[in-house]
Amino acid sequence: MYIVNNHDQKGFTLLEVMISIAILAIGMLGIAGLNMVSIEHNNAAYLRSQAVTITQDIVERMRNNPDAVDNGNFDEVKSDEITNAPTVTCLTSVSGCNSAQLADIDIGQWVQTIKTINNDNDRRQLPGASATITAVASTDNLFTIKIEWAVKKLTEVSGSTGTYSRAASKANYEFQVVIH
Repeated sequence: MYIVNNHDQKGFTLLEVMISIAILAIGMLGIAGLNMVSIEHNNAAYLRSQAVTITQDIVERMRNNPDAVDNGNFDEVKSDEITNAPTVTCLTSVSGCNSAQLADIDIGQWVQTIKTINNDNDRRQLPGASATITAVASTDNLFTIKIEWAVKKLTEVSGSTGTYSRAASKANYEFQVVIH
C-alpha cells in the first residue's frame, strides 16, 4: 500500500489556481476585443442603413416627379453646395407648383435632412455626411446617388508591424437607379 505524504504537495494547488486565472484573463481579453469589434461593425451597419434610408427618400421624390427628372432638375446635385432651403411660395398659390419648383423643394428638403442628420450628435447619425446625385450621361434617366460620411477605421501604423491606430476616413454608400 502506498501512503501519500501531504507535506510534498504544499503550494501545488495555489500554482494551479494562478495558472487558471492567467488563462481565464487571456480568454476574457479576447472576448473583450471581440465585443469591441462587434460594436464597431454594428455601428457601421447602422450608419449604412441611415444612408440607405436617405437614398430611398430622394429616389421616391424623383419617381413622384418624372417631368423634373426628364427636364434635368435632379442632375448634378451636391448637398455641400446647397446652403439655403428654396422659397416655397408656390405651395400657397392658387396655380400650385410646377415640376421644377417641386424638384427644388424636394432637393432642398432632402439636403436639410442630410444636414440635420449630420449635425445630430446626440444620435450619432452619419457624422460629416454629404451627398451627390449624378446623371449618367450615356443612358436616359440613370442616376448615381452617393452618400459619404466620416468614420474612424483601425489601420496599421506605417513602419511598425502589428501596431494599429484609429484614423479618420470616409465611408460611402452608392446606388444607381433608373427613373421612368
